[in-house]
Amino acid sequence: MSNRLLWAIRHMDTCTSFFTDNRERFIEEWREFLRFQSISTDPAYDAACTACAQWTVKHLSGLGFASELIQTATKPLVYAILSGVPTKPTVLFYGHYDVQPVDPLELWETPPFEPTLRAGRMYARGAQDNKGQVFYFLKAIEALRASGVSLPTIKVLLEGEEECGSAALHAGLRAMGEKLAAQVLMVCDTSMLAPGIPTITMGLRGIAHFEVRVHGPHVDLHSGMYGGVVLNPLQALTSIVSALHAADGSVAVPGFYDGVGEISAEDRSLANAAPIDVAAMEKAVGVELRGGEDRFSIVERRGFRPTVEINGLGGGYQAAGGKTVIPTHGFAKVSMRLVAGQDPRATLDKVVAFVKSKAPEGVRVETCDEKVGGPALQVSSQSSVVQKARQALAQAFDREPILVWEGASIPVIPLLSEVSGAEPVLVGFGLDEDRIHAPNESFSLTQFEDGYRYVTSFLSRL
Repeated sequence: MSNRLLWAIRHMDTCTSFFTDNRERFIEEWREFLRFQSISTDPAYDAACTACAQWTVKHLSGLGFASELIQTATKPLVYAILSGVPTKPTVLFYGHYDVQPVDPLELWETPPFEPTLRAGRMYARGAQDNKGQVFYFLKAIEALRASGVSLPTIKVLLEGEEECGSAALHAGLRAMGEKLAAQVLMVCDTSMLAPGIPTITMGLRGIAHFEVRVHGPHVDLHSGMYGGVVLNPLQALTSIVSALHAADGSVAVPGFYDGVGEISAEDRSLANAAPIDVAAMEKAVGVELRGGEDRFSIVERRGFRPTVEINGLGGGYQAAGGKTVIPTHGFAKVSMRLVAGQDPRATLDKVVAFVKSKAPEGVRVETCDEKVGGPALQVSSQSSVVQKARQALAQAFDREPILVWEGASIPVIPLLSEVSGAEPVLVGFGLDEDRIHAPNESFSLTQFEDGYRYVTSFLSRL
């Protein structure tokens, strides 16, 4: 065993003791952080978002960081820097202090902004996403400093709009320049495959979306008088959206797969090695997992293949009973999850053009709300940063971590990696039972400590 490894283990033991000694204080400080109603999508909570950011700046200052609030046209950014050993790689940590709305409020067992600890879990909006995962990172820094570890320079960037599009960060990121320069980009906004299984997220899909509207008669028409005479907008709409996919589950839009490469043998092997329980997943969601392209496995479909999804479909009479009309219009909300090699804007344009090309005579088709969230992110399994994360997780959990390619998106991460020049490493400790974005969100103390152990182990190895 090398001297460096013995040194890291010794400091890990010190950090574990520090956690035990300060556990109650950590919990109370975490509660303070969770009490802020920092809902970013609703302007009614702008003041609460600013107050949360101000609290975070003050807390970072107390940990030894030079911290500041960066005002923007929307929600403020939190930026902080802790100068460290110049020969070590600089670390940039990204997270967010904003949270999702709490509706439906009546389904919460305890108030969403009155953090409640029960059966070893903290219940509150943001308990996991992302305040819990941000906070274990901060407490790990506190512990490492107290133990005397020689840390690298650490920069912290926390935004207040991740849950509603990261408008301020997208607008101002390139202008921040040197503030963000780093070699390692740490993100703790992801999940574990299962309890006790440390997981490194190797990829995130990009996202784009739009709405298609089909307009027919000026008013709803009597279906007896006009049925068979006037083309029904909902019939036209369903024919358009059904044309988006081929019988084998692939996307039928010409050029949609431009830039999509084959899955490498190594990545395919690593991804399919993940112990995914298909039967348990099907039980959890209540249906068989039959979506996507037939020729790929479930993990390949979710992590390596792009999709087009119909997220909402509406028009015509929606209330109880029947109303025999040909409705005046119909609409569908469509999103795409994109993979490495796809240009989000170009791909969105192709899908929109395809939808318009399928418009039958007798109706008018338009698209609106076209938005590009960001490109996909794919990390090499040979990345030196990933290898250090694998070693740190193996040490902290006494088992080899699983590598997964995630189907979800954190749109700002690819741009942040580009601007900072940093290699991303995405390790988080969320679980399905945390119920993020839903009533009764929670994060267990075990998960919190797992994250804390990972951060102390990883940063000790840099």
